[in-house]
Amino acid sequence: MKPVLMRHVGAISESFKAWKNGSPYVHNPFHYHPEIEITFIIKGSGTLIVGDKIIPYGDNELILIGPNVPHEWKSDITDIPDNYTQSISVHFLKNFCGEDFYGIPEAVFIKQLLDQSEKCYRVTDTKLKKLTRESLQKLLEAKGIDRVNILLSILNQIATTAGIEILSGVGLSHKNAEEQNSRINKINRYVMDNFRHQVSINEAAKAANLTSTSFCRFFRQRTHKSFIQYVNEIRIEYACKLLMEGNDSISQIAHESGFENISHFNTQFKKIVHITPTQFIKLTSPRKTEAFL
Repeated sequence: MKPVLMRHVGAISESFKAWKNGSPYVHNPFHYHPEIEITFIIKGSGTLIVGDKIIPYGDNELILIGPNVPHEWKSDITDIPDNYTQSISVHFLKNFCGEDFYGIPEAVFIKQLLDQSEKCYRVTDTKLKKLTRESLQKLLEAKGIDRVNILLSILNQIATTAGIEILSGVGLSHKNAEEQNSRINKINRYVMDNFRHQVSINEAAKAANLTSTSFCRFFRQRTHKSFIQYVNEIRIEYACKLLMEGNDSISQIAHESGFENISHFNTQFKKIVHITPTQFIKLTSPRKTEAFL
């Protein structure tokens, strides 16, 4: 089973991404990403596939997955509404605080953890898991430097606990992923810089130093999707962030996310999220839906 590269849209004003997962449940395939991942399972059960290992998970599971480590969370979700996975996840690059940060004495344990983070870890310390869940809940609401302080505190606690086990080793990580994905990273940078405006296959191909034909073939082989599909997914993910913030109308958000008309936005939103923008607002915001129309 070949892992698929997945990239996530982070808020422009934030150095890392934190979010809560819940109903409606969306399953990601066997994949990897350059970001380190921390996931806490609040409720639910299933199987974590990491590298070549298959590990059952349940309530109150705390997992740290290193960069470019192939993994897949397979929930035991059924059609029963009350039986779905609920979790909090954080994605961050190792150097999100800057390379110089890890040179200070206070960061020595975090540095050791992240230097060895091409692994998958499970936290077994019950007390630490409870504290981490509380910290992650605060992180979701925190703003500015408070977000960084909370994440560093979580990392320091994980780095200094004896209650931790290794689920997979370096040999299971996606070897040489950064080198293999240098073109994908250049393409991704082009998309991230331009998705709110006009995006061109020719310009993306130029960024990857490929012809347009070779680019389309290369991109589909590496991501299992077309370039246009990828751009639309990035735009819709960004639109979801704006919809949850609730500051603009749906039509304004469609335009801000790079869609030229509301009809195309609605079609792509339903195709990717499987519900309409209005239904998404009802599920994620307590405010009156009429205010967004």
